[in-house]
Amino acid sequence: MTEENMPIGTSRRTFLKAGALAAASTLAAPAFLRKAWAQEPFTVRVPGGYGDIWDIAFFKPFEAATGIKATGVVSKDFPFNEFKISVETGAYRWSMAAGVTKELYFRLRDADLMDPIDVNSPDIAARPAENVMPDWLPYGLYCFTMAYRETSFPQGLDSYRDMWNVTQFPGRRSLRKRAVDAIEMTARGIGIPAEDIYPMLKTPEGWDKVFAGLDEIRPHIAVWWESDPQMDQLIGSGDLDIFPISSHRAQKLKNDGAPVGISYTDGYFTTQGWAIPKGSPQGDVAREFIKFAAQPAHEAEFMKSTLMGPMHPKAFDHLDADLARTLPTYPDNLAKMREQDAQFWLDHGEDAHTRFEQWILGS
Repeated sequence: MTEENMPIGTSRRTFLKAGALAAASTLAAPAFLRKAWAQEPFTVRVPGGYGDIWDIAFFKPFEAATGIKATGVVSKDFPFNEFKISVETGAYRWSMAAGVTKELYFRLRDADLMDPIDVNSPDIAARPAENVMPDWLPYGLYCFTMAYRETSFPQGLDSYRDMWNVTQFPGRRSLRKRAVDAIEMTARGIGIPAEDIYPMLKTPEGWDKVFAGLDEIRPHIAVWWESDPQMDQLIGSGDLDIFPISSHRAQKLKNDGAPVGISYTDGYFTTQGWAIPKGSPQGDVAREFIKFAAQPAHEAEFMKSTLMGPMHPKAFDHLDADLARTLPTYPDNLAKMREQDAQFWLDHGEDAHTRFEQWILGS
């Protein structure tokens, strides 16, 4: 999954909530340090497509609580080279980064391009240990799920296996034109248990089996989609019946009135989080900001607009119960999915891309 899948605008009315969030938040740094920090620009690299939710959920409350203004800098989807150039040259475009996916985290870690964060915070300690790294803190989870048009399938669909069952479930289908997602979905669609997918893909026979599954579904794919706006238009106009996409995108369309059904069964997820480039001049501020942003009320506010899943277990205490049940980290939903193996795709993604592109071209 890439950050281009991340949503979405937010209501300007919620901007007023920033003050309330700040009032409920505290920062441990001494007052004289806050004053010194406030004199230097503090910037946060953010992925595009989120509207002003960064300000509402994180930046404005942080400024209200500390006097330190945080400014978002929109950057490209996979900013490995920006980290690398900043560290090597000492010319930092931003103080820290949001939207660092797990795959990117592994690459940055292996290249020694991150500073440590401060994990000594109750709101960080409250998280499962596997969700806390010495130099990376996930704040949100997003996933790919089976989505479908409810008017075409009033009985519902359950999983990717239904997408490959073209006899029982006829209709116009779409699949993402990206190797990693197409392969993940195909493996599930042809019935490979989720826990067996990566071991199987470590063998030539496993790759052949998945590409045979792609051969099977290929005549039934009406659209190989490449962007979220493209899918919004196709789903909104009723041109598709079965369309596995990210859950937050499907839920946003459903909330806007489209007859979209969502099944989390056999879905797969990844996370994105905060990281600090090694040697960042504002590293101390960044560490305090991450501890501040880790408070459950701030994560919950962010999820109200993005419809991602919060990582703090107590974030659901700050969310409406009906909204909470639609998010991917709601326990009933999360239990139906498995985490995408970011290290596997870091190791095998280039080969997968090459073979998939050749397959798409028919060679």
